[in-house]
Amino acid sequence: MSIIAVGSAKASPGVTSLSVGLGLSWEATTGRRAILVEADGDGGVLAARFGLALIPSLVEFSGTTRHELTIGRLQASSQLLAGQLPALVAPGCGETTTLVLGPMAKRLADGFGRLDDIAAVVDIGRVRSHSPADELVKHCDLLVLVARPRFDHLVPLVHQARRIIAHDIPTALVCVGDRPYPPTEMAKASQLDLLGIMAYEPRVVQALRGGLPANRRHRRLLLWRTLAELVHRIHFRLQTPTAGHAAA
Repeated sequence: MSIIAVGSAKASPGVTSLSVGLGLSWEATTGRRAILVEADGDGGVLAARFGLALIPSLVEFSGTTRHELTIGRLQASSQLLAGQLPALVAPGCGETTTLVLGPMAKRLADGFGRLDDIAAVVDIGRVRSHSPADELVKHCDLLVLVARPRFDHLVPLVHQARRIIAHDIPTALVCVGDRPYPPTEMAKASQLDLLGIMAYEPRVVQALRGGLPANRRHRRLLLWRTLAELVHRIHFRLQTPTAGHAAA
């Protein structure tokens, strides 16, 4: 299993929307299944934002991590987002998420590594020291940092990028929108590869709630087209000999 962690250096740039979009687009683009894992130490928003139930969640799933991780156990603790994407949601309370996720993050990362033919898209929220998702970040195949192309996002991005690069974690950048600051300059200043730009649309959550359109013509809309391009680039990067921890 590939682990793609998605996070940001500053709060609320679109991490959850990008994580959901990648998960929904993954199978149609790569032919492999995906699961979305909410591992935000500030608490989960998937249930509230996408009309999911509060349970099952990471709390129920934590009781199974002492056993071998299987697709069946993952599915039993997951909910279908937009009727398409298995999602393992986090509790809305950050303290509860931290208490539950911290002790099992390493076992979860190890378990994901033993599963084949499925990708885990992990929404880690804001990247910071001593996050309960630290072990998932350390063992991910790719960390995608999300930022708005603005100067107030550039400063924390550069700081976090330097720290992450020092820990030899494979990392790339996705910008949400292309204004007012050029995304290429964001990438240059942070010394990160620019994977691409996610279309910024005010109604992006509403669009994602409907899931990946069955009609291929509708998939050519800007949001879905850019998501498919990002999935393709991530998948290609993971297949290259130098990508991920497997080749380290």
